[in-house]
Amino acid sequence: MKEALTFKLKNLEYASVALFFIVTFVLSIACEQDFLYALHDYSLYLDSDPFRTIILSYGAGCLSLVSRFITQFFISPVFGAFAVSATLTSIFAILLRAFAKQTNAKKIVFAAIPPLALLVAVCNLEYLLFDKVDGSIVMSLLLGSLIAVLLSWWMQVENKISLYLSMVVAEFSYFAIGVFSPLSMLIGAAANIKKDNKKAMMLAGIGLASWFGFNYLTANLLNYEVYSLALFAPLYVSHSSTFFAYSLIAMALLVVYPFVANKCGEETELSAKKLAIPAIAFGLVIVVAKLCCYNDESFHKILRLQRLENDEKWSEMVTEARNTTHPTFDIYAYYLEALIANGEKVDQMFNFPVDWESYNTGNFCMPHMIHYEDFAFATGNYCMSLFHAMEYYQLTGENFRRLKRMMRCAVMMEEPELTERYLKILETSSVYSDYAKEWRKYANDKQQLLKDREAYKNFDSYFEPKDDWFHAYSAADFIAERANISNPKIAEARILAELYAKDLEAFARDIPVAAQIYKGHVPPKCIQEAACLCAIMGNTKPVQSITVDRKLAMDAQKFVKECKKAGKNGKEKLSGHQGSYLYYYFYKNVDTKNYKGGDLKK
Repeated sequence: MKEALTFKLKNLEYASVALFFIVTFVLSIACEQDFLYALHDYSLYLDSDPFRTIILSYGAGCLSLVSRFITQFFISPVFGAFAVSATLTSIFAILLRAFAKQTNAKKIVFAAIPPLALLVAVCNLEYLLFDKVDGSIVMSLLLGSLIAVLLSWWMQVENKISLYLSMVVAEFSYFAIGVFSPLSMLIGAAANIKKDNKKAMMLAGIGLASWFGFNYLTANLLNYEVYSLALFAPLYVSHSSTFFAYSLIAMALLVVYPFVANKCGEETELSAKKLAIPAIAFGLVIVVAKLCCYNDESFHKILRLQRLENDEKWSEMVTEARNTTHPTFDIYAYYLEALIANGEKVDQMFNFPVDWESYNTGNFCMPHMIHYEDFAFATGNYCMSLFHAMEYYQLTGENFRRLKRMMRCAVMMEEPELTERYLKILETSSVYSDYAKEWRKYANDKQQLLKDREAYKNFDSYFEPKDDWFHAYSAADFIAERANISNPKIAEARILAELYAKDLEAFARDIPVAAQIYKGHVPPKCIQEAACLCAIMGNTKPVQSITVDRKLAMDAQKFVKECKKAGKNGKEKLSGHQGSYLYYYFYKNVDTKNYKGGDLKK
């Protein structure tokens, strides 16, 4: 019995590596699928000499190019999860073998901490993903860390010639892998503390000196980059981010690990009883890592909606958007886009749980940058969509998402030459060659596209081609601040947006336009209820201008009386009226911080 409960350390090591891979893969595939797809979507790799030459001209260009190449295959989130978990597991396995002669349970727990810290850094890219960061930076961090621990492992050999060779390779790899070159020297130095202090000091000194020295060459003579950009290439971003901070912490843990591993004692074999505490600690480390990942619901919802939009699954988009606890303007924008694609009336916005909450992020990331060109495209404003896609393509970095958007805009604008240019670029990517072939048949035949895809027909009919407008703030303001009411669809959208903002004063002012739109027709229920509400508040002009159902008017008066009578408990007592504009007006909150209209209390 005792022999059955005794484990060989070699078997324990293999089991822990296998378990680590399974855990990281399951976490990635279960919780980060849409994020991994977004990494692909917000990066770009083209199989062309001009593209490769430009990337290689940057600091750590070789690592960036390889990372972009791998990240393009994240178009399959399963592959993305495999790539991330396999890289992290490789780092874990090397840490187990490289810096200690004998593995024991404590060392397994300590070895798991640095790669799990890297996973936390990866999953804390958060809203920065939308602003000035290429999605391939995640693979740059993971691959760079893997290369660093491999080089530091090489430095552990006893042979002096091999040691000096490994140092030379690590030194001059700075131009290819950037900050991970001095990282490898520092890890190697930490592994030799106590064992060989002279060797440790030599590695640390040369690593730090070359880091600052080569950085000067990179910034001033080779790539002409900002000093801090060259110093932390390829991880540095133009403004502070949690991703950058977590990356530095993970790298620091990689440096500390060899020193901690050498402090652990040796064991020849372990019993099941002795393994209990390390096993619990191993599990706790994994749980803490998961809790430290960026778990903002709105962020993951936006990523999910963008992925569904790419796949043109409009009905699923509507369902996903409605199933939101804390909706933001961006989620609302994609919800409207899906409604338009399905040909549903936009006044269904009042069935949406619009208790707005602004997301908090340390990054300077304007909300409209996430959905701007997408929403403009959905409302038939292809010129504006193209303009903003091109603008953000330049300002925030090239990526597949905006490249595809520009190509679709060119098709809908019936610009075959422009379409051809974008298609040729997409064809130089191995993952989008089939996609380019699929769209090529529409390059000179927009009508065929409208026949094949109902959504594009709905997009095309939302606004008249002559209607061109230039500015937007949020999803609602995007429509509401349109100054010129030149066709019924725009006018209806504007009025509905005023109701969304609870700006009954503006609604009453625009009621003559509504009267023209619905002349001879019954207006939507939400507009009738808003007109009744104006009358109850003393302005009878809206009720007199449009057709209002008598029963609806009486129900509206009854609702307002019950609302006043119920007081603080009204929300619960009148919950049966959810979906009506009256309930929305009295019991739903709006984001007053971003609203630019009138007094919401009026």
